[in-house]
Amino acid sequence: MKVLNISYSDLFGGAAKSAYRIHKVIDSLKPKHKSTMFVIKKISNEKKIYSFDDSTNQLLFKLKNYFGIFISKFDKNPNPKSYNFFSSPILKFINNSDYDLVNLHWINAETLSINDVKKITKPFVITMHDMWWICGTENYLNHKDRKYIRGDFQNFFSKMSYKKKVGLKPLAIVCPSKWLAKISKESKLFKNKKIVNIPYPVNHKIYFPKNITKIKSLNLNKNNKIKIFFAVFGSSHDYRKGIDLLIKSLNILDKEKFELVVASKNPFNTKVKFNLINLNYIKNEKQLSKVYNLCDIVVLSSRLDNLPNIGLEAQSCGKPIVAYDVGGISDIINDGKNGYLIKPFNHKLYARKINNLINDKNLRSKFIKNAIKTSKNNWSEKKIRLKYNSFLNNLIIR
Repeated sequence: MKVLNISYSDLFGGAAKSAYRIHKVIDSLKPKHKSTMFVIKKISNEKKIYSFDDSTNQLLFKLKNYFGIFISKFDKNPNPKSYNFFSSPILKFINNSDYDLVNLHWINAETLSINDVKKITKPFVITMHDMWWICGTENYLNHKDRKYIRGDFQNFFSKMSYKKKVGLKPLAIVCPSKWLAKISKESKLFKNKKIVNIPYPVNHKIYFPKNITKIKSLNLNKNNKIKIFFAVFGSSHDYRKGIDLLIKSLNILDKEKFELVVASKNPFNTKVKFNLINLNYIKNEKQLSKVYNLCDIVVLSSRLDNLPNIGLEAQSCGKPIVAYDVGGISDIINDGKNGYLIKPFNHKLYARKINNLINDKNLRSKFIKNAIKTSKNNWSEKKIRLKYNSFLNNLIIR
């Protein structure tokens, strides 16, 4: 089976990185199954990932995306959102191709419109990376918001987008987290669809525990302070990522015992009471793996999330994780075994659990062993390859 993965990008952002990894896993099933990708924003040099080479199409996509950003300034909906207003030339590419199956990933930023999706003549599946497919324009709702069950979106743009999604006919919906699978089954739009849970894969040849004495290039091991790692792809002030909650927790702790290492596209310039090490966003995966290994604890402070790559990667490097119990985070963390899950959004309890790990080396060692075991049992490319092989073999394509 020839599979075409459609995504805004191959490596620009968490959803893109995940789509790329899924593409690589499916392509490793050849000759039985083969995979390619078509993206708007291509970062990698891989030959099996296609994009528009001409400057005209690239300019049009940018202008359409900027229009959506402009409209969002007048949209009172506070949630992260994507409009997908405009038709895309990708539709013609899909329908004129010889692919057996189309896998739609994160198609926001005007990659495809909903009307385009309805005009796809090829069999297609949807891989969800957030809540957008079961909502209106929202990529995520607020914690405990259940509008997706009833479909009662009141915002003008969201209501319009939601109505367009009624009647979509994917062969199946792939959800990386059990949480996303659960809410998709509850949703008005997808409750009668075939829904499967297949986690994101992690390359254990890149993300694995390393001997930190041999890692000297990053200057993070200058002192004996506990290193706490936090990463965010977009703005370090992204409300959904809960940086404000994290700071409230860390400000409670003894600043002499730890440092916060932040990897972000934008500098972390909020005033804090503790020492802060700002790293740029780390594109190189081998370099990112080194950073994980040089740090002692990884923190996730999101108000809602699917199955964040930072959690999967950090765990594969044997790092204990502290996070709020939201979305799909509980797929990664077994509370008290390989990390801590905190009731949303108790920042004082969050701080206490971090403090436990700072002060107890034996506890960190226990969590490290369990983290490695969890990763090997759940996120390895070998495990996910078997799941995708079974999924593709069982798809009924007419």
